[in-house]
Amino acid sequence: MAIMDLGAFFTLVDRRYKAIVEQEIAETEDQISMWFDVQTSDSFEERMGSVGELPTWQEFQGSIEYARFYEQYSMVAQHREFAQGLRWERTLIDDDLTGIMRGDRYKKMVRAGIITRQQHAARLFNFAAANDTFFYTRSEGVPLASNSHTTRTPNVSTAVGFDNLATAALSPTSYRAMRIQMRHFANDQGHLANIMSDTLIVPIDLEPRAQEILQTTLQVDSANNNINPERGTAKIAVCLYWNDVNNFALVNSRMMKENCIWYNRVQPEYRQIMDFDTIQLKASGYTRYSFGAMDWRFMCFADVS
Repeated sequence: MAIMDLGAFFTLVDRRYKAIVEQEIAETEDQISMWFDVQTSDSFEERMGSVGELPTWQEFQGSIEYARFYEQYSMVAQHREFAQGLRWERTLIDDDLTGIMRGDRYKKMVRAGIITRQQHAARLFNFAAANDTFFYTRSEGVPLASNSHTTRTPNVSTAVGFDNLATAALSPTSYRAMRIQMRHFANDQGHLANIMSDTLIVPIDLEPRAQEILQTTLQVDSANNNINPERGTAKIAVCLYWNDVNNFALVNSRMMKENCIWYNRVQPEYRQIMDFDTIQLKASGYTRYSFGAMDWRFMCFADVS
């Protein structure tokens, strides 16, 4: 069991270390609200369901024809617990010359907790093309990004408009194709949804390429003097904990917040005690949360091959 004692921190005399710790905290960015609608949960799990749209109107021929809409797919998010503990020997606290061990003992734990949450939030992209069930399940039974989406509305062809998966590397051509692909998304009735993307989400490594495509005045990767039609068509968002350096996503940010929900069941809690038998100081952090993604139409995802 890990313990911090005087032997492990015998040279802890550098008073400049306080400034380093403060800088680490300042550099930790919480991106969860960029991808999710953040909500508070009061249950052991959270469920979302959906219903579809109505069909188009029929010509009136003396009597109204009655229509109906159909229940669509659902999502179940189950919260998971996360925790961390620290132990200090009494002598280390007494003899620490810097004051760090007697100061805010939770700074590093808070930072580690924030990073943990960012890594989990990035699962939305890291596992978009896989059936990731760590936090939630979708009744549709296919990945969030798939070329095999379906509808529960009967007698609707899914041959066109039910594919939000691409494979081409980020380029002006692939970006334009994905924008068009999103506009051709179909609703549950098979009718054109015409979803307009407004945000290009990329890993750190693709940010320069995204800037070239969306911010260059003239046509990218070309000697032609044509205008760049992709310029200004989307803002760029960088997901810091996206593990793949080639994949990217094009989203409608409003629809993303409607369909991607982060549930805080227990906000981070911090406690400390002095152990009676060992005279060791113990501290802990605890939190519980989950997230879920409902409908897929907010995103066109490139799982680059």
